[in-house]
Formats: sequence, structure tokens, C-alpha cells
Amino acid sequence: MMIPSYECVRVRVDGPTGTLQLNRPSVLNACNEQLMNDVIAAAAWFNRQEQVKVVVVSGVGAAFCAGFDLRAFQNNPAERVRSAVDLGLRMVEAVSSMNAVTIAAIHGHCIGGGVVLACACDFRYAAAGTQFHLPETELGVPLAWGGMPWLVREVGPAMAMEFALLCRKVGAERMKDSGFLNGVVEGGELDSHVSAMAAELGKRSSLVLRITKKQVIAAKNQLATTSYAFLDAHVFFSALSDEESVASREAYISAKLPAGARAGG
Repeated sequence: MMIPSYECVRVRVDGPTGTLQLNRPSVLNACNEQLMNDVIAAAAWFNRQEQVKVVVVSGVGAAFCAGFDLRAFQNNPAERVRSAVDLGLRMVEAVSSMNAVTIAAIHGHCIGGGVVLACACDFRYAAAGTQFHLPETELGVPLAWGGMPWLVREVGPAMAMEFALLCRKVGAERMKDSGFLNGVVEGGELDSHVSAMAAELGKRSSLVLRITKKQVIAAKNQLATTSYAFLDAHVFFSALSDEESVASREAYISAKLPAGARAGG
């Protein structure tokens, strides 16, 4: 088997278990166009590896994913930003529709689009102390990538409303209590815990794993469909020219980028 090489993603295969790691650690694995394209390509590659039953999705370095790279807002025409938002939706859909069962191993920070990417995985485990954050409304943009229906069906409408509108950081334990996480483990045990889960799933029939995954996804879509998520990029685009939204975004970015927090949202 020839393992492909990507600029912003690492892939590995060990028997029935694959690993897909976001690899932009210097910016907390923020999603630029290259990373999103790499994830889409890696997901397609895993779909061709019939022996791979489980794929663990994680991040290299200090965080799982800091969401959409804020630098995309700087010196880029609004139309290109809208295209990047649409690309993010395609990345999330590529992960959610993978043949393999996916397990998100989340640590450090899970921000904005990183939360949506985690939503797209079938299982989610987080290290104790992990912080979850949706800064979008403070940034002056709506949550995109199909994020709202994902959140509503994973945590319920009340928690989704609070999480998205108040922009407060939420700890791993509360995310578990809300139903977003399957479990919270001590930081040093996250990798071994997820590996054990992957090994257990790897003993199951590939056919039954795929069918069961499709059954669960179909049931989720009855709760809150993502069929209209293609409109997110257009709604996002309207916020790029709204005067109050622009002011919020400029204030947020000027506060974050000089301090070294180069990504998020």
C-alpha cells in the first residue's frame, strides 16, 4: 500500500485502523484552503482502502482544530472567502460520509469549524481540560459548514443556542453531559483509549459497520437535516458586507492576531 503524502494532513494505516491528523500545529490546526482540500482528498483515499474499518481523526500539536483560519478574512475579496466557506462544508461532508467509522480524538482547543468537524465524526472523545468554543457571532459571522443542524441534533436546541450566541468556552465535562462527547479521559490516556475503541470496532464486520453507520446518520437527518447547508456560504457572504458585522469582525481579529492567536472561528 502506498501511503499518500499531503501538505497539511498526515495519514497512516495500521491493519483495520487508519489515522487522519490535521497538521498545521503552528496555528493550532486552523483550516486554510490547503488543509481542507487535503482532508477531502484523504477521506476519498481512505474510502478506497477496503480493509480500513475505522479512522481516527485528530490534530498534531497543542490543539485538535482552531477552526477557520482568520487570515482568510485579510486581504481577500469576499467572493473568495465565500468559496473557502463552501470548501469547509465539502470537507465536513467528506468526513461524515466516509465508509469507515470515524472517531474524533479531541484535545487542547476545539474552536468554531473544529467543533463542526468533530460533529461529523461518529464517535467523539476528549481529553480532560479540552475547551470548546464557538466565537462566530462575536466575530460577526454565522456558524457555517452545516454547523447549526449538526449542533441541534447533537446537543439539543437550547444548548446549541447558548453555545452559538454567547460565545462562551465550554469544558469537556459539560460537552459530555450535553451528549456531544462519548467520553472524557485524562489527557495522557486519550490516544490509548481511542486506539482501544478503534481496535474493538475493527473486529466487527465491515458490512455491518457501514450499514449501522448509515442507519444512524439517516435517523439523525430526520431530527435536523443538513440538506440546506449549501446555503451557509451565501448567508455567511451577507455578513461580510453588513456594517455592524464588519465592525465586530475587525475588533475580534485585531484583538486576536497580534497576540499570536492566528486562527479561530
